[in-house]
Amino acid sequence: MARKPTQRKVAGKQVAQATLPDGLMNAAPVPYPVADTSITALQVYHNPDRRPSGDGPWNNEADKVSWIDNETGLGCIMLRQKNGTISGYVGVSPDHPLFGFEADAVPVGVSNTVHGGVTYGKACEVNRFARVAWGEPRQERYTVCHTTWVRTVQDYRTVQTTEDEFHEDLWWLGFDTDHPGDLVPNGRYGEGRKGDVYRDQSFVYANCIELARKLKSMIEKGSNRDNPIREPLGLPAPSERHGE
Repeated sequence: MARKPTQRKVAGKQVAQATLPDGLMNAAPVPYPVADTSITALQVYHNPDRRPSGDGPWNNEADKVSWIDNETGLGCIMLRQKNGTISGYVGVSPDHPLFGFEADAVPVGVSNTVHGGVTYGKACEVNRFARVAWGEPRQERYTVCHTTWVRTVQDYRTVQTTEDEFHEDLWWLGFDTDHPGDLVPNGRYGEGRKGDVYRDQSFVYANCIELARKLKSMIEKGSNRDNPIREPLGLPAPSERHGE
């Protein structure tokens, strides 16, 4: 658990001396190699509690990586789940045709862009919603959300007692890699069944980029006649989005 910051007053403001959040490996954007390229990662987290045991293709993988796709300008996240697999997510803003759409409402032409189809459609998992629901913030290392600015070492060492700022207006669409034929390292079958394939970060990254391109094209084309958009399935008010 993170150490409780010690507070002091500076120029009439409450200021806390704090370390980096648990598991966060970078205080500023860093190059992150993936899929024979390098992305500029905003956050690189290591979450040992979700890391598969033993040696494997996951040895050199982080457990949460967030970045902005250069081609589309959309936020992307790769996040390891409790079962050891990695899921991918792309965030869209309120002006996007699919903003507020739950997974089963996403048009087939978009859903089929990624491995196993789109299985996730939720608002940003921001700390203040968790604070409203449970009286404490959800740990950033597990959230499907982007911070609104690139934090620096100075930001972390001098933390004002205002609420953290997140991209609360983004709606995240994502996919999983625990479908039939996928290796689930921490699943009930241990190392998995013969022939199962571990979907590594290169695989997830490629799917994230394809989804980002598809989502971006919907904005550029405006109305998509081939894939008519249905109404969203009742997006709750921000105060009601407490997550699961």
